[in-house]
Amino acid sequence: MATIDWIAVHGRHCSSRGVYFPGAGGLKISNMLEDMCVDRCGDLGWQNENMSTARLLLRTRPVLKRQPRKYITPNTHLIKRGYSQYNYDYSQTYPPIPPKTPFWKKVAYVTLGLSVLGGYAYYMWWPKHTFPSSIAKILRKGLWAESDRGEYDYQLALKHYLEALEHANEIGLDPLSDEYTGIQLKIGEMFERLNMLTDAAFIYNEIAALYLTVLTSPPDSENGKRILNRQHRRHLIQKDLRIALKLVSMNANNPQFARAILLTHLIIAQDEVNKSLGRGMTPEKLNISSRLKPGASNANSSHMALLENDEIVIKNSVTGEEEARIKKTPEVWEPFTDEFFNAMDLLSAMCISAGDLAMATRVKTAMNESMMLADIEPSKMLMSQCNLGSLLYMQAEELEAQELSMKRKFAELSGVDYAELKQKENSDQELISQKLKDVISVQDQEKFANITESRSICLKLAVKSYESVLQFAKSFPQDFVKDHNEISETVALATYGLGVINLHLSQYDKAERLLRESRVRAKSCDYDMLLPMIETELDKLFNERKAGGKKFSDDGENKVSEIEMDIVLK
Repeated sequence: MATIDWIAVHGRHCSSRGVYFPGAGGLKISNMLEDMCVDRCGDLGWQNENMSTARLLLRTRPVLKRQPRKYITPNTHLIKRGYSQYNYDYSQTYPPIPPKTPFWKKVAYVTLGLSVLGGYAYYMWWPKHTFPSSIAKILRKGLWAESDRGEYDYQLALKHYLEALEHANEIGLDPLSDEYTGIQLKIGEMFERLNMLTDAAFIYNEIAALYLTVLTSPPDSENGKRILNRQHRRHLIQKDLRIALKLVSMNANNPQFARAILLTHLIIAQDEVNKSLGRGMTPEKLNISSRLKPGASNANSSHMALLENDEIVIKNSVTGEEEARIKKTPEVWEPFTDEFFNAMDLLSAMCISAGDLAMATRVKTAMNESMMLADIEPSKMLMSQCNLGSLLYMQAEELEAQELSMKRKFAELSGVDYAELKQKENSDQELISQKLKDVISVQDQEKFANITESRSICLKLAVKSYESVLQFAKSFPQDFVKDHNEISETVALATYGLGVINLHLSQYDKAERLLRESRVRAKSCDYDMLLPMIETELDKLFNERKAGGKKFSDDGENKVSEIEMDIVLK
């Protein structure tokens, strides 16, 4: 009991970890002592202050249960840790927190970004012009009136454009300038939209007449001095060809007048090209055939053109001898290259529509030679060469029609049967020829001989043109041909043309092979427009072969050997 009293009195100075009662009943004794101390402390007046302290002192250490030891058996697999389960590196350093971007820098970045974006948008989409501000203000009204926002009021737009042109005259704007011409072109466009074609043609003629006057004036004249330099002159030629093409399209119903317009303006451009090639250069020197050796350029000779870097090498196909080496000069056609060759192509088409195939052939030949010198895109050169072959064949057809007409005339005059006259293999050919000489005049005989020779030359040149297309196309890489489907179409058309010519010459086996090849090529490049024409020619071939070489028309009736316009221009 003395021990309990001592604990109660001196408990505040004891550690609860220092009192320990071993044995199974240690916990019960601890509880008894706790209750006794509480009662005793309550009597002494310590209940409120030291009750929690007494309980804390009398708490015993909890009994630890023994865990069974794990023994290692032979079947136990040991896994040794290669690292600590709790690997804390208290010496690790962390990067310092970066300072916040100042507010003024953020504002500067945003301002810079908006400025760049606004400048790009202004450069790309904001309309740019070089008009004086007073004219530009009037032109904006016209542009607004002819747009959808102005409900396409072309009458009001025309009024504003005429007002702008009048103001341009008041402030002394040069009529040769792009700004002045631009206003005139807008006036002409409004006239066309209002179906006032006569007024539109008047405006375009006024522009063309001014260009023609200035470009043909001597350099020391008043109009000649309006041209600032050679570059300015070339720019005027470019605009002159554009307005000439516009006038031709508006005068399609008057082909003779349109042809005269086109020739006049093309001569000016060609003259400029001649001057750029060198002083004293004659127009004939632009012709590649004129640069060959004397006697080399004839129908019986065969030449091929090879491209070597910036030069054109002309070789004889038979001997392999180099005939000429010509340097490409694309710069002499700048900046009116596209306009010049478009005008040449249009002139050739107009000659065909007018029935002047000889002129069309000459224009197309000159155009092809100029395209080689100007280093035009290969696919366009191939198509132009293929069209030249078609023109030559069409000219041969026309000459053959004249030849047949003269034969009929000769048969009537001499009393010879036309069927006998048109047969080349005839036992009485010498007798027939003698009768013709007695009846037909020498002039008609020479004319007939020239027509026959010209027809033969045209056919040979047509074959050479088509073969040159096939030969030139072989020099292109396959990847380049795949990317340019027009090359495959041109090759299919050239193969078809060769087949038609051989069919006309009654070489049926070769014609059939070429026509079948062209059909395969046309199908591979989806050239569907050519397929019906190929099938038509194959039907003709089979019918003629069965009939023993007699010509048949489309309806199957036997006719005389008059040829048809089988080859078309693309």
